[in-house]
This record gives sequence, structure tokens and C-alpha cells, in this order.
Amino acid sequence: MCGIAGFTFASEELAKKMLDSISYRGPDDSGIYIDDHCTLAHNRLSILDLSSSGHQPMEFEGLVLVFNGEVYNFKEIRSDLEKRGYDFFSNSDSEVGLKALHCWGLEAIERFRGMFAFALYDKKAKKIHLVRDRVGVKPLYYTIDEGKLLFASELRAIALGVEKKIDKYALSHFFTFGYTPSENAIFEGVRKLLPAHILTFDLTSKDFTLRRYWEFEDFFHISKKSEKQLIDELEGRLIEGFRYRMVSDAPVGVFLSGGVDSSLVSAILQKHYGSIQTFTIGFKEQRYDESSYAKAIAKHIGSEHIQRTLKADEARELLGEFTSIYDEPFGDSSGIPTYLVSRVAKENGVKVVLSADGGDELFCGYERYWWSYNLASKIKRIPMRHLLVSMMELFTPLMHKVPIKNIERKLRFLKHLFKASSWQEIYETILQNYRDDLREFGLSYRYEPKEYFAFGETFHPMQGMMLWDFYNYLPNDILTKVDRATMANSIEGREPMLDHSIIEYSATIPFEYKYRDGQSKYILKKVLERYLPKELIYRKKMGFGIPMFEWFKNDLVDLFERYFQQEDDVIEMEYVRELFDRFKKDEYINVNKLWFVLVYLMWKERYY
Repeated sequence: MCGIAGFTFASEELAKKMLDSISYRGPDDSGIYIDDHCTLAHNRLSILDLSSSGHQPMEFEGLVLVFNGEVYNFKEIRSDLEKRGYDFFSNSDSEVGLKALHCWGLEAIERFRGMFAFALYDKKAKKIHLVRDRVGVKPLYYTIDEGKLLFASELRAIALGVEKKIDKYALSHFFTFGYTPSENAIFEGVRKLLPAHILTFDLTSKDFTLRRYWEFEDFFHISKKSEKQLIDELEGRLIEGFRYRMVSDAPVGVFLSGGVDSSLVSAILQKHYGSIQTFTIGFKEQRYDESSYAKAIAKHIGSEHIQRTLKADEARELLGEFTSIYDEPFGDSSGIPTYLVSRVAKENGVKVVLSADGGDELFCGYERYWWSYNLASKIKRIPMRHLLVSMMELFTPLMHKVPIKNIERKLRFLKHLFKASSWQEIYETILQNYRDDLREFGLSYRYEPKEYFAFGETFHPMQGMMLWDFYNYLPNDILTKVDRATMANSIEGREPMLDHSIIEYSATIPFEYKYRDGQSKYILKKVLERYLPKELIYRKKMGFGIPMFEWFKNDLVDLFERYFQQEDDVIEMEYVRELFDRFKKDEYINVNKLWFVLVYLMWKERYY
């Protein structure tokens, strides 16, 4: 894993500053390429070919490459290239990638099985190509201003070369969902290259184009195979995809939460690869703690298991580092234990860790899917919903007299649901935290329907929800969390469930094998039954959360006190203080609202 940066002018000074800002992404080596048209910079974390032969930027016959990520099937690609007459001086996947791009052009990406974000400078054509992997495991930011392109693995490096002005749309999105959107970064003018996209910048004309090279939806051709055939084929793809993620010249471990996905990754690798290390973070608060399940699974499969308990005092210390790790406002509090488990892995000599993210989005794992579907199905059967909305609005001023807990909040929620005209609007309403509060901040919510949701609905409304998460929640929250938490500890995070062969096969599986009779991840669990006893599989899903409400009520309440006394030039802090006062009086307040404001203020203090 590495950090890359670059721009379309010559400046060794700026390149060094950008590399220094993301040095933890690649502490083993660094390099800079400069000519009259372009500067490319690279920090290296040595995973494959630990020698100096893997140094970047890497050049070959007019092409210059800076590469972040892994091409797991590089040995097969290398064999094909050798048959075509190519020679190799290293055992690195980056050299294979460079020569594959020389041989087949950008179409070589379709052969890459892995995770990556890279920049390719074509000196002859005078073009720079920025490329991001199919799912968005690896990040890549860019900005184009006055005919100049600037790019980097993380926003903090880009921020060294741009004017920092907060993008209010991105901030509204953060307060609504807990992360900034796919296209926009928190600073105006800075964007994220979307997953499965190529940006080509012409150094002569200063024009650029964006092209998408892979679409999940292309693979939704539903199979008519039997259940056993589907289970057998899925298991085969899982075994193959997982084993690819063990390709490394450095020690590898697995994050084991005790849930279905991480148990599946750990069990398959332990059986088909050999002795593995598993890592778990637990909590003393029982309703958040899955560590006993993880321990039981590790014992059953025979992995070397390392476990730590995260307590409030350590969480306080980690909060001080939170905005150092996440250089945009980031509301997923499970980023704290993810950072800690990454640190524990690093302390135990591991340089590569596997995280089992993606199973929920591919195989219908989130409870909110069927909860949303059941609720929306009932609402859609209500005649003349618009009249009910009018009646609610008429009686809203009197609701404080009704002796029902949180009646005003519940009515607001119902109003939005009744107004919703599509499954996507209903689902987004259920996901949102701050929609009714944004106007109090001087911000606004912008609804932008996406075609992929409607595409998913043609199979089942829950498939639409899964696609929404695949394109939004997965890359912008889950994958961002793991990338930053692992990279902050200078270790590489890999996502075996997101092998594109597994993703594409999941699209062919009929929905009833993903969710059946109240059972989520039905087919994954059937595969897992071949490795674990049922009592370790069939239990209530907990998710990787932290006891934030308990901590902020007691141990960490002073953080709210300190930051909420501040004023801000973007959001109205008096409204925040009102919410906090209600929270202290034990009135119902979604603690995520206060947490998001705290994160924003802590981020702004560090970066703005």
C-alpha cells in the first residue's frame, strides 16, 4: 500500500510537502519524477518485492507510473507478458501493471484483479490518466483549476495546493449521512475520482475526460441454477478470491468481529491457506461486545487469536487522533475501534490485514433493509397519504401536549415517509440524521435520485437499497474507514469479499437466496455451515459499533461541553447548544447528531 501525489507542473518543493503529509501511507521508500510538464510523487509501503526494485515512480518506454494498491493476479498477467517478449527486473506487481498498460493500453485494467488508485503519465501522448479500482477500495482526490491538475491519495495532500473553502453541499451531506458524498470533497473545487472511473487530462489542450470502465449492473443476469449449484459455485469463488488476498511478502492477519463475513474469511483461509492470525476488539459494555463470539470462532478454526478491550479512557485518547486519521469530517464512530485493531495488528508484526467488508451490501446483511421494506410496504398501502400529511402539519403545534415520548420527532419522521414518492426517497429518509435540522444550520438538503436504485427495484426494493449502499455507504464510509485506519498505522488493508469476481457472481444470485424468510445473507450462511457449527452462525447481528451514547453521557461529556461553547462561521451553534441541553436533560436526542457536530468542529480546528 502506498501514497501517491502529482500535478501538471514542475515543483519538487510542493511534491515533497505532499509526500510528507501522507508519509505514513508509505514509510519504506519515496520517490519523485519531474519534467517540464508533470510531477509525480510516491510513498511506498513494501508488500510485494521488499527490495529496492519496487521503487516508484516507475518508468518504461515513455510511460511513468505511481501506483497505490495491489494487483493480486500479477503472476498470471506477468506470464502472459513474458510470452509476448516482455522482460522483468523485479518481482513487484507495479512493474507488471506498468508493462501491462504498455502492452494493452488502459484496457489492461480489465485484467487487473485487485484494489488500486494510480496515475499513468504518457510522455508521448502528453496525457495523464488517473484510475481508481472498481469498488473504490483505494482513494484518489483531484482538482482542476486554471488548466492545472492536482491529485493525491488523501485530501490533506491536495489541501497544500488549493484554497480551502468549505463546500456546503458536502457538509450538508455529512450532517445527513455521516460522510461526504462520492463526487465532492469537503473543500470546494476538490473532487473524488469515482470508483471504476478513468480521468484523462490532456497536457496540451488542458481538457479532461471521465470514463467509466466497469458497472456492477451489467452482471445482473439472474441464474436458474439449483441452490446447491449456487452454493458450490459461490464457495469456489470465495476460496479463490480470498486466497488471492494472501499474496504478500509480508505477514498477513485477519480482522475477526465474530459476524458472518469475517468468520467466513477467517474459516476459509484457515482451512485452505494455513495458520492465520485473527484480531478482535471488544467492549466492556455487553450489548456492544462480540468478542466472545470471535474467540469461540477462532478456537473452532484454530487461528492464533489476539484480542483487546476498548474502554472509554482509551477512546478519549483515540478521539484526539480521530481527525488526524480522517482528513474530512467522518461520522462513523466505529472508526475508533477500527484504528485500534489496526494498531494491535501492527504491534503484533502484521503488515497486511484482511477486513471482510462488502458482504452486507452484496448479500442483504443490514437490518435496515428488511425493516425499511416492511415499513414502506405498509405506508404505500395507505390511501391519500398527502391528506394525512396536511393533518399532521395542522396539529403539529399542539403535539407537545400529547403524552407520548418523542411524539414531535416521530411525526416529523412519518411526514417525510408519507411524502416520499419512491422507494429511494423512503430509504434515504430512514438513513438520514439531520434533514430537519439543516435549515437551522443555514444548510439545505439536496435530493438527487440515482438510476441504479430504480434498476435494483426491478429485482426487489431491497436490492435497490443494497445498490444504494454499494455506491454510497460502502466507498464513502466503510472503505474510507478501513483505508485510513490501516494506513495511519502503516499497514495494508485488503477487502477479500470485494473481489470483483465475487461481486459479479453475487449479481447472478436470485434475491431469495440473499434474504429468505427473515434470514439475511442466506447463501453466505449456507457456505459458512461447511466450516462452522450452526450455533456460531445463526445469532442476531450486532454490527461494529461503540457504546457512544454511554460514553458521551458520562466519560466524554466534557468534550461536548468544550467544543459546543465555540462559535462557527458556517453552522449556527446556538441551535447545537439547545440540542445538547436537551440531551443533558435526558430528552430524546439522536446522539449521532451531536457526535457529527463534534467531529466537524474537531476536524475544522485541525484542518481549516
